[in-house]
Amino acid sequence: MPSGTILVAEDDAMVRSFVCSVLQRHGYSVLAAENGAVALALAERVGLHRIDLVLTDVDMPALNGIELVRRLKRLRPDLKIIYMTGHPLRLSELWSDGEVIEKPFAYGTLLREVDVCLPEERPLRAGV
Repeated sequence: MPSGTILVAEDDAMVRSFVCSVLQRHGYSVLAAENGAVALALAERVGLHRIDLVLTDVDMPALNGIELVRRLKRLRPDLKIIYMTGHPLRLSELWSDGEVIEKPFAYGTLLREVDVCLPEERPLRAGV
């Protein structure tokens, strides 16, 4: 069974709900935030050392995903990141910080990307 805590920052409630339910069904602990500012506060409250992966939308109100990652990585440079974006033109600026999932994405794509970032917690699954 997988383990790990994933901070999900996504302003679209339907996408956030989908992502969180997929991750929870596969055994991950999930911290959900509706924007980058809430995600930053949540990370500070629970302790950044307890978060294994940040899965963030790029374009959000209050604090976008790129700035969220910059702030978190100042505190913990080894933090693993997956960006979610519906804007393919921004992909090149994101690759240096982490993995990227282009929206819309399927259930299996999400899990494969998490496996790339957290291989020690969850081995790759065939056929997903």
